[in-house]
Amino acid sequence: MTVTNRPTRQQSRSQRTRDQIAVAALAVFASKGYAEASMDDICLAAGCSKGGLYHHFPAKRAVLEVVIERLRAVGGLEPPLESPSAATGLAEWALGRLLVDLWAEAARSPQLQALFTGSWAAADNGSALASVLRVGALIQQMTQTPDVEAGLAAARLGIRQAA
Repeated sequence: MTVTNRPTRQQSRSQRTRDQIAVAALAVFASKGYAEASMDDICLAAGCSKGGLYHHFPAKRAVLEVVIERLRAVGGLEPPLESPSAATGLAEWALGRLLVDLWAEAARSPQLQALFTGSWAAADNGSALASVLRVGALIQQMTQTPDVEAGLAAARLGIRQAA
């Protein structure tokens, strides 16, 4: 007798809900920015209850990690970007805004940097897009974070020399 590891109906429904939340969060983070987005915004966009959201994701950071994973899965984090706007459903400008926001968050967190596997190294290999994302993230940090030290923020983003 062969036993298959097919997901149960509940597991399938749970995965669909997680996917629905991740897609909604992607759109919310793209339109509002990660820092400004709230769990209530994600609930509203996903059409789920707050309890349902917290059942699947204990914190906004966990939602962010899933969004980063989804972007990486469609080639949306590492240059060259191979039409990730088609895979994400986001307009190119919204995807660009989201990426700058995500890079800025990753610059503050080594744990998030680890999710950007290859992206940080790609900028060192001369990728113009990765360089633009790094500079955009630096500008965002300098304008949205009080008392940020520009040299330290640039170093965290891998920017070695200011123009």
